[in-house]
Amino acid sequence: MIKLKPSAEKLRAYFVNDVPYSVKLDANEGSNYLLNDVFKIDNFMPDLYPDSDSRSLREKVAAYYRCEAKNIMMGNGSSELINTVINAYCEKGDKVMSFVPSFSMYRTYCDLCGAEYVGAETESDFTQDMDRLILGAREQNPKIVILCNPNNPTGYVTPRKDVVRLLEEVENSLIILDEAYADFSEDSAIDLINSYENLIVMRTLSKAFGLAGIRVGALIANVETVKYIWKVKIPYNLNILSQYAAEQALNNIDRAAGYINSVRKLREELSGVLKNLNFTVYPSGGNFIFVRSPVDNLFEKLMDCGVLIRKFDYEGVIYNRITVGTKEENEILINEIKKLMGVSI
Repeated sequence: MIKLKPSAEKLRAYFVNDVPYSVKLDANEGSNYLLNDVFKIDNFMPDLYPDSDSRSLREKVAAYYRCEAKNIMMGNGSSELINTVINAYCEKGDKVMSFVPSFSMYRTYCDLCGAEYVGAETESDFTQDMDRLILGAREQNPKIVILCNPNNPTGYVTPRKDVVRLLEEVENSLIILDEAYADFSEDSAIDLINSYENLIVMRTLSKAFGLAGIRVGALIANVETVKYIWKVKIPYNLNILSQYAAEQALNNIDRAAGYINSVRKLREELSGVLKNLNFTVYPSGGNFIFVRSPVDNLFEKLMDCGVLIRKFDYEGVIYNRITVGTKEENEILINEIKKLMGVSI
Protein backbone atom coordinates (compact mmCIF):
# COMPACT_ATOMS: atom_id res chain seq x y z
CA MET A 1 0.00 0.00 0.00
CA ILE A 2 1.28 3.44 -0.93
CA LYS A 3 1.32 5.49 2.26
CA LEU A 4 -0.18 8.91 2.83
CA LYS A 5 2.12 11.87 3.39
CA PRO A 6 3.53 11.90 6.96
CA SER A 7 1.28 14.74 8.16
CA ALA A 8 -1.80 12.77 7.05
CA GLU A 9 -0.56 9.30 8.06
CA LYS A 10 -0.83 10.10 11.78
CA LEU A 11 -4.44 11.30 11.58
CA ARG A 12 -7.40 9.32 12.84
CA ALA A 13 -10.33 9.05 10.43
CA TYR A 14 -13.47 10.95 11.40
CA PHE A 15 -16.51 8.72 11.73
CA VAL A 16 -19.97 9.55 13.08
CA ASN A 17 -22.11 7.32 15.28
CA ASP A 18 -23.83 4.83 12.99
CA VAL A 19 -26.20 3.32 15.54
CA PRO A 20 -29.99 3.17 15.82
CA TYR A 21 -31.51 6.04 17.77
CA SER A 22 -34.82 7.59 18.72
CA VAL A 23 -33.41 10.96 19.77
CA LYS A 24 -30.29 12.50 18.18
CA LEU A 25 -28.66 15.17 20.34
CA ASP A 26 -25.00 14.62 19.47
CA ALA A 27 -24.16 16.88 16.51
CA ASN A 28 -25.64 20.34 17.30
CA GLU A 29 -27.94 20.15 14.31
CA GLY A 30 -30.98 22.41 14.11
CA SER A 31 -34.57 21.61 13.25
CA ASN A 32 -35.96 21.45 9.72
CA TYR A 33 -38.22 24.48 9.93
CA LEU A 34 -37.20 26.59 6.91
CA LEU A 35 -37.40 23.86 4.25
CA ASN A 36 -39.88 21.43 5.78
CA ASP A 37 -42.34 21.95 2.90
CA VAL A 38 -41.62 20.19 -0.38
CA PHE A 39 -40.37 22.65 -2.96
CA LYS A 40 -39.99 22.42 -6.71
CA ILE A 41 -36.86 23.63 -8.46
CA ASP A 42 -37.77 25.65 -11.53
CA ASN A 43 -35.47 25.65 -14.54
CA PHE A 44 -33.27 22.97 -13.00
CA MET A 45 -30.25 22.40 -15.24
CA PRO A 46 -27.95 19.77 -13.70
CA ASP A 47 -26.01 19.55 -16.97
CA LEU A 48 -24.46 22.97 -16.30
CA TYR A 49 -21.92 23.90 -13.65
CA PRO A 50 -23.28 25.94 -10.74
CA ASP A 51 -22.50 29.62 -10.34
CA SER A 52 -18.91 29.41 -9.12
CA ASP A 53 -19.22 32.79 -7.39
CA SER A 54 -22.62 32.06 -5.74
CA ARG A 55 -23.62 35.61 -6.69
CA SER A 56 -27.34 35.40 -5.98
CA LEU A 57 -26.82 33.53 -2.72
CA ARG A 58 -24.14 35.97 -1.57
CA GLU A 59 -26.58 38.86 -2.02
CA LYS A 60 -29.12 37.16 0.26
CA VAL A 61 -26.50 36.19 2.84
CA ALA A 62 -25.16 39.76 2.81
CA ALA A 63 -28.64 41.12 3.48
CA TYR A 64 -29.01 38.89 6.52
CA TYR A 65 -25.57 39.67 7.95
CA ARG A 66 -25.82 43.37 7.08
CA CYS A 67 -22.73 43.58 4.95
CA GLU A 68 -22.08 43.56 1.20
CA ALA A 69 -21.87 40.61 -1.18
CA LYS A 70 -18.27 41.55 -1.97
CA ASN A 71 -17.42 40.87 1.68
CA ILE A 72 -18.46 37.22 1.32
CA MET A 73 -17.10 33.96 -0.05
CA MET A 74 -19.32 30.87 0.14
CA GLY A 75 -18.23 27.32 0.84
CA ASN A 76 -19.32 23.81 1.76
CA GLY A 77 -19.97 24.71 5.35
CA SER A 78 -17.69 26.96 7.37
CA SER A 79 -15.42 23.96 7.97
CA GLU A 80 -14.32 23.92 4.32
CA LEU A 81 -13.63 27.64 4.49
CA ILE A 82 -11.54 27.35 7.66
CA ASN A 83 -9.53 24.56 6.05
CA THR A 84 -9.10 26.68 2.91
CA VAL A 85 -7.72 29.63 4.89
CA ILE A 86 -5.32 27.50 6.94
CA ASN A 87 -3.99 25.86 3.77
CA ALA A 88 -3.71 29.20 2.01
CA TYR A 89 -1.67 30.90 4.72
CA CYS A 90 0.23 28.12 6.51
CA GLU A 91 3.25 26.19 5.39
CA LYS A 92 5.07 23.46 7.26
CA GLY A 93 6.26 24.78 10.61
CA ASP A 94 3.87 27.74 10.77
CA LYS A 95 1.80 27.97 13.94
CA VAL A 96 -1.93 28.24 14.54
CA MET A 97 -3.21 29.13 18.01
CA SER A 98 -6.55 28.66 19.70
CA PHE A 99 -7.99 28.07 23.13
CA VAL A 100 -8.34 24.42 24.14
CA PRO A 101 -10.63 22.62 24.26
CA SER A 102 -12.24 23.87 21.06
CA PHE A 103 -13.41 22.52 17.69
CA SER A 104 -11.28 19.42 17.08
CA MET A 105 -10.94 19.94 13.31
CA TYR A 106 -8.70 22.99 13.75
CA ARG A 107 -5.88 20.68 14.78
CA THR A 108 -6.65 18.27 11.96
CA TYR A 109 -6.48 21.01 9.32
CA CYS A 110 -3.12 22.09 10.75
CA ASP A 111 -1.82 18.53 10.67
CA LEU A 112 -2.79 18.17 7.02
CA CYS A 113 -0.63 21.11 5.92
CA GLY A 114 2.19 20.54 8.42
CA ALA A 115 1.34 23.54 10.58
CA GLU A 116 1.78 23.35 14.36
CA TYR A 117 -1.38 23.71 16.46
CA VAL A 118 -0.70 25.52 19.74
CA GLY A 119 -3.38 25.48 22.42
CA ALA A 120 -3.92 28.10 25.12
CA GLU A 121 -5.48 26.38 28.13
CA THR A 122 -8.86 27.55 29.40
CA GLU A 123 -9.65 27.91 33.09
CA SER A 124 -10.99 24.99 35.16
CA ASP A 125 -14.54 26.25 34.54
CA PHE A 126 -13.80 26.59 30.79
CA THR A 127 -13.84 30.38 30.82
CA GLN A 128 -11.12 31.92 28.66
CA ASP A 129 -8.39 34.27 29.84
CA MET A 130 -7.78 36.50 26.84
CA ASP A 131 -4.53 37.76 28.38
CA ARG A 132 -3.22 34.20 28.14
CA LEU A 133 -4.06 33.93 24.45
CA ILE A 134 -2.62 37.35 23.64
CA LEU A 135 0.59 36.66 25.56
CA GLY A 136 0.90 33.27 23.89
CA ALA A 137 0.44 34.84 20.46
CA ARG A 138 3.19 37.36 21.19
CA GLU A 139 5.53 34.57 22.23
CA GLN A 140 4.64 32.08 19.49
CA ASN A 141 4.01 34.53 16.60
CA PRO A 142 1.35 32.32 14.99
CA LYS A 143 0.30 32.83 11.40
CA ILE A 144 -3.34 32.37 12.46
CA VAL A 145 -5.30 32.69 15.72
CA ILE A 146 -8.71 30.98 15.77
CA LEU A 147 -11.36 31.98 18.29
CA CYS A 148 -14.52 29.89 18.33
CA ASN A 149 -17.27 32.12 19.71
CA PRO A 150 -19.44 30.69 21.21
CA ASN A 151 -16.92 27.96 21.79
CA ASN A 152 -17.57 24.38 20.73
CA PRO A 153 -17.82 22.19 22.81
CA THR A 154 -17.91 24.28 26.01
CA GLY A 155 -20.43 26.94 24.99
CA TYR A 156 -18.35 29.80 26.43
CA VAL A 157 -19.10 33.22 24.92
CA THR A 158 -16.09 35.53 24.59
CA PRO A 159 -17.09 39.08 25.61
CA ARG A 160 -16.91 41.59 22.77
CA LYS A 161 -14.32 43.66 24.64
CA ASP A 162 -12.01 40.62 24.66
CA VAL A 163 -12.53 40.07 20.93
CA VAL A 164 -11.58 43.70 20.27
CA ARG A 165 -8.52 43.38 22.53
CA LEU A 166 -7.37 40.34 20.58
CA LEU A 167 -7.74 42.18 17.28
CA GLU A 168 -5.91 45.26 18.51
CA GLU A 169 -3.08 43.51 20.33
CA VAL A 170 -2.33 40.67 17.90
CA GLU A 171 -1.98 42.62 14.67
CA ASN A 172 0.58 40.36 12.98
CA SER A 173 -1.65 37.26 12.92
CA LEU A 174 -4.73 36.51 10.91
CA ILE A 175 -7.67 36.30 13.33
CA ILE A 176 -10.41 33.81 12.42
CA LEU A 177 -13.60 34.17 14.46
CA ASP A 178 -15.58 30.97 14.07
CA GLU A 179 -19.14 32.13 14.73
CA ALA A 180 -20.98 28.92 13.85
CA TYR A 181 -23.22 29.35 16.91
CA ALA A 182 -23.32 33.14 17.14
CA ASP A 183 -26.99 33.35 16.19
CA PHE A 184 -27.84 31.82 19.55
CA SER A 185 -25.83 34.38 21.52
CA GLU A 186 -26.51 37.61 19.60
CA ASP A 187 -22.82 38.45 19.74
CA SER A 188 -20.99 38.88 16.44
CA ALA A 189 -17.94 40.69 15.11
CA ILE A 190 -19.15 41.01 11.53
CA ASP A 191 -19.53 44.76 12.01
CA LEU A 192 -15.75 44.94 12.66
CA ILE A 193 -14.55 43.51 9.34
CA ASN A 194 -13.82 46.92 7.82
CA SER A 195 -12.00 48.13 10.94
CA TYR A 196 -9.47 45.27 11.15
CA GLU A 197 -7.79 44.02 7.99
CA ASN A 198 -6.66 40.79 9.70
CA LEU A 199 -10.19 39.73 10.72
CA ILE A 200 -12.12 36.87 9.09
CA VAL A 201 -15.54 35.84 10.42
CA MET A 202 -16.94 32.39 9.62
CA ARG A 203 -20.69 31.76 9.64
CA THR A 204 -22.82 28.75 8.73
CA LEU A 205 -26.40 27.89 7.83
CA SER A 206 -26.04 24.50 9.55
CA LYS A 207 -27.09 25.45 13.07
CA ALA A 208 -29.58 28.27 13.56
CA PHE A 209 -31.11 27.71 10.13
CA GLY A 210 -31.38 23.92 10.50
CA LEU A 211 -29.59 23.28 7.20
CA ALA A 212 -26.65 21.08 8.18
CA GLY A 213 -27.45 18.67 5.35
CA ILE A 214 -26.95 21.17 2.52
CA ARG A 215 -23.46 22.23 3.73
CA VAL A 216 -23.43 26.01 3.23
CA GLY A 217 -21.09 28.37 5.05
CA ALA A 218 -19.81 31.91 4.57
CA LEU A 219 -16.43 33.58 4.97
CA ILE A 220 -16.93 37.28 5.77
CA ALA A 221 -14.09 39.82 5.73
CA ASN A 222 -13.05 43.15 4.24
CA VAL A 223 -13.09 43.31 0.46
CA GLU A 224 -9.32 43.10 -0.04
CA THR A 225 -9.00 40.01 2.18
CA VAL A 226 -11.84 38.25 0.35
CA LYS A 227 -10.25 39.04 -3.03
CA TYR A 228 -6.91 37.75 -1.77
CA ILE A 229 -8.28 34.45 -0.45
CA TRP A 230 -10.36 33.98 -3.60
CA LYS A 231 -7.10 32.97 -5.30
CA VAL A 232 -7.25 29.60 -3.57
CA LYS A 233 -11.02 28.98 -3.73
CA ILE A 234 -11.92 25.79 -5.56
CA PRO A 235 -14.09 26.59 -8.62
CA TYR A 236 -17.72 25.43 -8.43
CA ASN A 237 -17.24 24.42 -4.79
CA LEU A 238 -20.92 24.90 -3.88
CA ASN A 239 -23.32 22.78 -5.90
CA ILE A 240 -26.50 24.03 -7.54
CA LEU A 241 -28.86 22.22 -5.14
CA SER A 242 -27.19 23.64 -2.03
CA GLN A 243 -27.23 27.15 -3.46
CA TYR A 244 -30.89 26.88 -4.39
CA ALA A 245 -31.95 25.40 -1.04
CA ALA A 246 -30.03 28.07 0.87
CA GLU A 247 -31.68 30.84 -1.16
CA GLN A 248 -35.13 29.37 -0.54
CA ALA A 249 -34.40 29.25 3.19
CA LEU A 250 -33.17 32.85 3.23
CA ASN A 251 -36.39 33.91 1.48
CA ASN A 252 -38.16 32.75 4.66
CA ILE A 253 -35.62 34.08 7.12
CA ASP A 254 -38.26 35.93 9.12
CA ARG A 255 -39.01 32.56 10.74
CA ALA A 256 -35.46 32.24 12.08
CA ALA A 257 -35.87 34.66 14.98
CA GLY A 258 -38.70 32.62 16.47
CA TYR A 259 -36.73 29.40 16.19
CA ILE A 260 -33.61 30.93 17.75
CA ASN A 261 -35.60 32.30 20.69
CA SER A 262 -37.22 28.89 21.15
CA VAL A 263 -33.80 27.19 21.31
CA ARG A 264 -32.57 29.70 23.89
CA LYS A 265 -35.63 29.10 26.07
CA LEU A 266 -35.31 25.31 25.79
CA ARG A 267 -31.57 25.57 26.52
CA GLU A 268 -32.25 27.34 29.81
CA GLU A 269 -35.01 24.90 30.74
CA LEU A 270 -32.80 21.88 30.00
CA SER A 271 -29.88 23.42 31.90
CA GLY A 272 -32.09 24.03 34.92
CA VAL A 273 -33.41 20.47 35.02
CA LEU A 274 -29.90 18.98 34.71
CA LYS A 275 -28.61 21.24 37.48
CA ASN A 276 -31.41 19.95 39.72
CA LEU A 277 -30.18 16.43 38.91
CA ASN A 278 -26.71 17.38 40.20
CA PHE A 279 -25.09 17.81 36.79
CA THR A 280 -22.37 20.43 36.48
CA VAL A 281 -23.71 22.63 33.67
CA TYR A 282 -21.45 25.22 32.05
CA PRO A 283 -22.98 28.46 30.67
CA SER A 284 -23.60 28.17 26.94
CA GLY A 285 -24.28 30.59 24.11
CA GLY A 286 -24.85 27.82 21.56
CA ASN A 287 -27.63 25.38 20.73
CA PHE A 288 -26.05 22.87 23.10
CA ILE A 289 -24.91 22.56 26.69
CA PHE A 290 -21.67 21.17 28.08
CA VAL A 291 -21.99 19.14 31.26
CA ARG A 292 -20.24 16.88 33.70
CA SER A 293 -22.54 14.05 34.69
CA PRO A 294 -23.02 12.38 38.07
CA VAL A 295 -23.89 9.22 36.09
CA ASP A 296 -20.87 7.14 35.09
CA ASN A 297 -20.71 6.19 31.40
CA LEU A 298 -23.72 8.39 30.59
CA PHE A 299 -22.88 8.43 26.87
CA GLU A 300 -22.88 4.64 26.58
CA LYS A 301 -25.95 4.15 28.78
CA LEU A 302 -28.02 6.68 26.85
CA MET A 303 -26.91 5.15 23.57
CA ASP A 304 -28.30 1.83 24.76
CA CYS A 305 -31.60 3.67 25.31
CA GLY A 306 -31.55 5.11 21.78
CA VAL A 307 -30.53 8.63 22.86
CA LEU A 308 -27.35 10.03 21.29
CA ILE A 309 -25.16 12.70 22.92
CA ARG A 310 -21.43 13.44 22.59
CA LYS A 311 -18.65 12.38 24.95
CA PHE A 312 -15.44 14.35 25.50
CA ASP A 313 -12.41 13.17 27.42
CA TYR A 314 -10.50 16.27 28.46
CA GLU A 315 -7.42 15.79 30.61
CA GLY A 316 -8.74 12.46 31.84
CA VAL A 317 -12.16 13.79 32.86
CA ILE A 318 -15.31 12.80 30.97
CA TYR A 319 -17.71 15.54 29.88
CA ASN A 320 -20.78 15.44 27.66
CA ARG A 321 -22.12 17.86 25.07
CA ILE A 322 -25.88 17.72 24.62
CA THR A 323 -27.66 19.39 21.72
CA VAL A 324 -30.78 21.27 22.72
CA GLY A 325 -33.57 19.29 21.08
CA THR A 326 -37.26 19.92 20.75
CA LYS A 327 -39.34 20.00 23.92
CA GLU A 328 -40.33 16.40 23.29
CA GLU A 329 -36.76 15.25 22.65
CA ASN A 330 -35.49 16.99 25.77
CA GLU A 331 -38.22 15.31 27.83
CA ILE A 332 -37.18 11.88 26.51
CA LEU A 333 -33.56 12.66 27.38
CA ILE A 334 -34.43 13.77 30.91
CA ASN A 335 -36.71 10.80 31.52
CA GLU A 336 -33.98 8.37 30.46
CA ILE A 337 -31.46 10.11 32.71
CA LYS A 338 -33.89 9.95 35.63
CA LYS A 339 -34.35 6.21 35.04
CA LEU A 340 -30.58 5.73 35.11
CA MET A 341 -30.41 7.69 38.37
CA GLY A 342 -33.36 5.91 39.95
CA VAL A 343 -35.33 9.14 40.16
CA SER A 344 -39.11 8.94 39.82
CA ILE A 345 -40.49 10.37 36.59
